[in-house]
Amino acid sequence: MSSNQEQEQDFLSLPPEVELPAANLPKSDIIMGIDLGTTYSCVAIVQDDFPKVVPSQKGQRTMPSIVAADDKGRLLFGEDAKKQLLINPTNTIYGAKRFIGRNFYSKEVEALSRYFSYSVAPLGAMSVGATIGGRTFSLPQVSAMVLNEMRRNVCNYLKQNVNMAVVSVPAYYTENQREAVREAGRIAGIDIIRIINEPTAAALAYGLNKEYDQKILVYDLGGGTFDASLLDVFENVFKVLATGGDTFLGGVDFDERVVEFILSEYERTEGEILQCDSVITQRLKDAAEQAKIELSSKTTSQIELPYITIQNSKFKDYKMEINREQLNDLTGDLVNRTVQVCMEVLDAAGCAPEDVGAMLLVGGQTRMPLVQEKVNQFFGKAPTKGVHPDEAVACGAALMGHSLTTESSVRLIDVLPLSIGGRQPDGTFKTIFEANSTLPNETEVGVATTHDGQTAIEMFLYQGESPQAVENEFLGAFIITGFTKNPRGNTKLAVTMSLNQESILKVTAKTLDTGKPLHVQLVARAPTSANGIGLQVSEPGAKRAKPTRRFSGLRNFIRRISTS
Repeated sequence: MSSNQEQEQDFLSLPPEVELPAANLPKSDIIMGIDLGTTYSCVAIVQDDFPKVVPSQKGQRTMPSIVAADDKGRLLFGEDAKKQLLINPTNTIYGAKRFIGRNFYSKEVEALSRYFSYSVAPLGAMSVGATIGGRTFSLPQVSAMVLNEMRRNVCNYLKQNVNMAVVSVPAYYTENQREAVREAGRIAGIDIIRIINEPTAAALAYGLNKEYDQKILVYDLGGGTFDASLLDVFENVFKVLATGGDTFLGGVDFDERVVEFILSEYERTEGEILQCDSVITQRLKDAAEQAKIELSSKTTSQIELPYITIQNSKFKDYKMEINREQLNDLTGDLVNRTVQVCMEVLDAAGCAPEDVGAMLLVGGQTRMPLVQEKVNQFFGKAPTKGVHPDEAVACGAALMGHSLTTESSVRLIDVLPLSIGGRQPDGTFKTIFEANSTLPNETEVGVATTHDGQTAIEMFLYQGESPQAVENEFLGAFIITGFTKNPRGNTKLAVTMSLNQESILKVTAKTLDTGKPLHVQLVARAPTSANGIGLQVSEPGAKRAKPTRRFSGLRNFIRRISTS
């Protein structure tokens, strides 16, 4: 095996020192429900037909989604990892959920990498890796370490070997991100039976076996992402009517606003700029988060930062006060963005706020009074208290898993969160599957060869809503081979694109005349730029070149590959 293969293999398994569940436990047919969160994760099981959150060995009902390396290079997880966040932030990985499944060279990763103290590095052609303690891990590996800890808790709690799970993801996750979560499960030795959207899981926790007949809006504002989904619930049928969200809007963004306020107040009152290294920056984030949490139950909060800097060769303390009104002013636009998403979701479903029978608030950030106030104002009624904001998603995922092992009548009808389509020769995006179309879904298109002797056709598929293909998430370059050489146009293919219930894409092809199955290979995960995928990039103000004739078939976004 080459060194490159060895390195690749390292990213496909847990680090050797990670403690696994005991090997001598009896096999269990229980399916866990796991909420793999940005800041905290939660795991639940169903016992006697009721969901139950499984606490950690230290009695905590949620686990920090954090992996760290201490000063001796030993790996730490959960609470132990969080304890060193303030003193060793550069060797502590948190917020990995925001990176997972993304292209390292994307503008999103570039922006995120400035926010976190640990180093991110490219892995392979596009993946994001995180470096701590002189070691680089893939993001699926990091998530796998968190998943492994939760699995160990369940195995220890039940004294059984539990290795099946339903795992939740943000409704707005792309196909790449969902597949990365599946990869994390494989690395952790967990068979992910089903990936379920977080709002759908919360709706299950609220409405399963309750014989409701109403529309439910799930407002899920967690540590790193925001989702809103409108569901029609009738008895045990949960039909998602529309979904929307923002994978760059969550509690950490509220914390950042408070950090900026602290720094501005320090400069205003002290007459100098606070010089921040990684440790001081993390202390500011921690103080901001604590103040934000306190302001959910109090109107004022004292921020105390002892020994925050050195002045005249002496340590200097800093204290200040922040009130709820100031917090609302700092973060009001973030809350308004969530309400805007709710409006868009209702519009997509052809519904009005008064059509919604119940609003479920999920995620720790929904404890903020301003969030509850804005939701109340928009919908004209108070949100329900029927679900626990931190535990509902895990409980719903567990209920989904339980239904798969019983004769339960629960039925989920989900939708595609983001449009899927292809790149046209001028770089624009051509939609194949519309956002909010029902899942599973399938479409077939006809393709013909465009030159003599052609033996392969390549398709570039993307996911997103931008009219420019390269601004959307690149799903892959699919090469179709296995047909014989013929004069141009004589070989006709039928290309089938199918989406399963989890919005995972599958591409198959066959010859139109004989029905012979053809070989479809995914050859790339993501180009880094327009040049990287063969687009001709025009200089500002330059005339756009006319598309060449070699781009044809499948409505102009399947490109032929030259053959020798």
